[in-house]
Amino acid sequence: MESLKEARDQDPYPFFADRLARGPVHWDEGMNAWIVVGYEECRYIQLNEDLFAHPYFELKGAADVYGGPKGVLLLQGEQHHRVHNFLLQHFTPTTVRKYRTAFIAELVSARLDAIEGRTHVDLAAEFASVVPSDVIAALLGLDWRDEELMAKCRRWNSTMFRWTETFGEDEEAYAEAAAAASALNEVLLPVIRARRDEPRDDLISVLWEQGQGVLEQWGEEEILAQARVLFFAGTDTTAHFLKNAIHTLLNHPELQDRIRGDERQIVAFGEEVLRYLAPVQFRVRVATRDVEVAGRLIAKGDRVHPVNGAANRDPRQFHHPETVDLDRGNLKTHVAFNVGPRYCVGAALSRGEEVEVISQLLDRYGTLRWDRDAEPARYRGYMPRSFSPLNAVVAPAEEAAPATATATATATVSADADACVGAGNCVLVAPSVFGLDDDGAVAVLRERIGAADRPAADAAAAGCPAAAIIVEE
Repeated sequence: MESLKEARDQDPYPFFADRLARGPVHWDEGMNAWIVVGYEECRYIQLNEDLFAHPYFELKGAADVYGGPKGVLLLQGEQHHRVHNFLLQHFTPTTVRKYRTAFIAELVSARLDAIEGRTHVDLAAEFASVVPSDVIAALLGLDWRDEELMAKCRRWNSTMFRWTETFGEDEEAYAEAAAAASALNEVLLPVIRARRDEPRDDLISVLWEQGQGVLEQWGEEEILAQARVLFFAGTDTTAHFLKNAIHTLLNHPELQDRIRGDERQIVAFGEEVLRYLAPVQFRVRVATRDVEVAGRLIAKGDRVHPVNGAANRDPRQFHHPETVDLDRGNLKTHVAFNVGPRYCVGAALSRGEEVEVISQLLDRYGTLRWDRDAEPARYRGYMPRSFSPLNAVVAPAEEAAPATATATATATVSADADACVGAGNCVLVAPSVFGLDDDGAVAVLRERIGAADRPAADAAAAGCPAAAIIVEE
């Protein structure tokens, strides 16, 4: 891989590691932009918006796609600061705990009830991908029980995110995104208008009641814009986070018993997943003047991508960054939710959903392992990314004992380094079994593995594009 532009549906971490080894800032010809992979350098870019502007408001059609020019995503300067701080007040950790009690726990439980009694399930499509849209819908006062509506909302959000990834340069993607945005507006506007006259216990009512004075004008247009941003960011990004969290649990079954029933450990697990597999891999900024970063001169007008996914693997900041480690002392110093003036408004909500999802999933199921007979997980996406499908074998806690009977079973792993094409998926799927040698080819770290590592090794073998991996009894 020679450019970040080639990373769609590919494991980007070998590319990130290569760039980190060469330095923190690089010109990427394929992106026609600077990519910033170093941790401190990413923080610098995002903390200094006077030097590196958030450019979405300049993208052709952005106001159409994002719900209008008054949304927190497009506002600049003091207006952005005021709306951003106003929204943060309604997404504090204390407030999110209340949301968990009021409706998030019920929504998560309902999705688990829907798969009750089944032993084979795709935990991405039927659980992790749908909970966030349920939560945002309930928060805004929409009917989250309307499955057809929720499915449409998820499709519309995905369409809009695909346009975002083109940075406004794809007319066809814009046309599709604008149509999706218009459809979502038609869903939200009747609720917004109804809450103006008859407020209820939802966030749209709060925006009407408490938003006056945040901006000089605060009405239907401004409330629609905030609701659209919350729906856009709060649905898609959190779904990627939850899928990555469940993937990590399936890949590291030893963590399941460690964190089960312990909310502090589940919080730590979520933070490490955010670092290890950032749900949004990179952001976009534009230099407002000539500025030097890590010895590289970035010219005024140059596009700059702080690559948070790479920064979270910077060995200068994180010891053994390729390892999932709940005991690292700096768990919350990752930049998965950005830093500075564009810090994610819904970060606490996303974290709260992870705690509720993982807690209930582990409480419900004593057995949670890869389904070796189903399609293996692939790392999909580009700007936001996660693993899917997540085909798992599940069983309630009281039925889990048979799964442990094979705990001492072993398998032999081998790999043909000459056949390897260097995709690197095996390292991501089974990092305790596979690594890469100095030439970027697959290397087997452990030739004999136990039952805990077998599902991940099988998934790596099934997903190897060169069929270079063999797992035998």
